[in-house]
Amino acid sequence: MAMEPRSPRLHALDGLRAAMMLLGLVLHAGASYVTLPLGAAWPYQDRHTSLVFDVLVFTVHLFRMPAFFVMAGFFAALLHQREGARGFLVHRARRVLLPLAVAWPILSPLVLVGFAFAMGRAGGSAGSGVAALGRAMIDAGLIHLWFLYDLLIFSVVAALLVPLLRRLPPLFERCALALVGAAVERGWGVLVPAAVTALTLLPMEGAVIDTDTAFLPSLRMLVAYGVFFAFGWLLHRRRELVPALARRAWPWLAGAVVSTGSYLACQAIDGDRLVALAFAALATWLWIFALVSLFVRYLDGHRPLQRYLADGAYWIYLVHLPCVIWLAGGLAPLAWPAVVKFALVLGGTVLVTVSSYELCVRATWIGAALNGRRFARGLPRP
Repeated sequence: MAMEPRSPRLHALDGLRAAMMLLGLVLHAGASYVTLPLGAAWPYQDRHTSLVFDVLVFTVHLFRMPAFFVMAGFFAALLHQREGARGFLVHRARRVLLPLAVAWPILSPLVLVGFAFAMGRAGGSAGSGVAALGRAMIDAGLIHLWFLYDLLIFSVVAALLVPLLRRLPPLFERCALALVGAAVERGWGVLVPAAVTALTLLPMEGAVIDTDTAFLPSLRMLVAYGVFFAFGWLLHRRRELVPALARRAWPWLAGAVVSTGSYLACQAIDGDRLVALAFAALATWLWIFALVSLFVRYLDGHRPLQRYLADGAYWIYLVHLPCVIWLAGGLAPLAWPAVVKFALVLGGTVLVTVSSYELCVRATWIGAALNGRRFARGLPRP
């Protein structure tokens, strides 16, 4: 397959992909302060909680990883088209597999011991914290790095499927691209991917995609996230539609807020699961379309801070979880409001991770391994 020349950087979509990674800091910083225990997904719960963080965590969980995988699929298709199948897989091995293989054995012990430390500081002994942690995180697996593992799986499957799909009658491709076009261009079109996602949510334990960090991920989780990756891949085939997404930014955002509120209300009153599931699926896609629209409309073009955060988001996300849980554990004995603790945990995590990126990563071989090249320290010039 002939390789295509590099196209200009898609600042809006690249920024959205980075924003979804950075939103993980907010999600994990708030997870310690929810009123509803999260079980094995987040074993530590502070004694001081607030409903604010239930709304924050469950809302962000609705759309963050789905939006990330849509962008991952889009850029995977771009890379596959530019580099060919072999170059695509080599790139995925270098930029995804290698960081995963290096980061996991370093970060996993820090995270596991951090949870034990936090639970011990919250009122139990260190031993009881370790015992509780062993029970709650027996399947800790890949911790917060699971998305890299799934991304590798999707990339390999895509590389294998593309040659096979090209042998199908053109009608199949035209239908798939027509559905993507309808989803983007028609006001009702969002119901199409929402219906597909609703079907993938039926096998889940709750009304949203389960959290699974095991080395052998569940098929239901791969299928659910695979829908978003596939949509992103097909969206790249219809990339001329991307500018048109900005037309409905605010209606989509309003719809996302309303449907999210409906989903949260169903959860709060323990309503019908199928109703909650339908609202969750609709809210997820409305958030995705709204975020893509807002980024395309307002954050396109080169902006030094946006570009800097997009470059650093990979490293910041990789190393943030130990910072979050150790800081939360350090604050555990203090009788401070949950909002104050959350602000300190999030602020401290941002300070540590961004500083480490600037001083130890951006201009070094680590930055080259993560981003494909070294960058000069400081904000990039226009």
